[in-house]
Amino acid sequence: MLPRILATILLLVSFSMFVPLGVAVFQLARGTAVAGLHWLLPLAIIAIGAALMGLLSRKQVPLELFLVAITLWLLTAGYFWVRVGI
Repeated sequence: MLPRILATILLLVSFSMFVPLGVAVFQLARGTAVAGLHWLLPLAIIAIGAALMGLLSRKQVPLELFLVAITLWLLTAGYFWVRVGI
């Protein structure tokens, strides 16, 4: 049950990172400058989420270590939404 909940959290947070990426693409399409943080950090969060999902599916990592990694990942994503936002 816990792996499915963690996978759902990973999926939702990863999908939420497509919003700032879409905004950055629209800004680039209009010809305005986009700060690197507005596209680099969401891409990094999506990549780390994909790596965590791979670790979750293989079950090679102890659950405690995985929970620490996902907690740090969620804190990073939360920091992005609070400080940078859209």
